[in-house]
Amino acid sequence: MDKAEPREVLMPELEGAEEITVGAWSKKKGEHIAQGETLMEALTDKVNAEIPSPIGGIVEELLLNEGDPVRPGEPIAIVIPE
Repeated sequence: MDKAEPREVLMPELEGAEEITVGAWSKKKGEHIAQGETLMEALTDKVNAEIPSPIGGIVEELLLNEGDPVRPGEPIAIVIPE
C-alpha cells in the first residue's frame, strides 16, 4: 500500500476577519487527529474559534507557533491522511 501524501491544512475564513492570531494548539506533532476534531484555537478581535481538521491522520508538522499571525488561506499544519 502506498504511503499517503502529506496534506496542508489551510486557515479557513473567519467571519471576514483579516487579523487572526494562533491561539493554543490542540494537537502536537506525531499525534493522531480525527476529521472534524479541533486542531487549534484561532483568536480574532471579534471571535475566538476552534479550527477543526478537514482530514484525519497524523499531525506531521505545525507550521505556526502560538501567538503567530495568520491569514485565511495560509497553511497552518501538515497532516498525513490515514
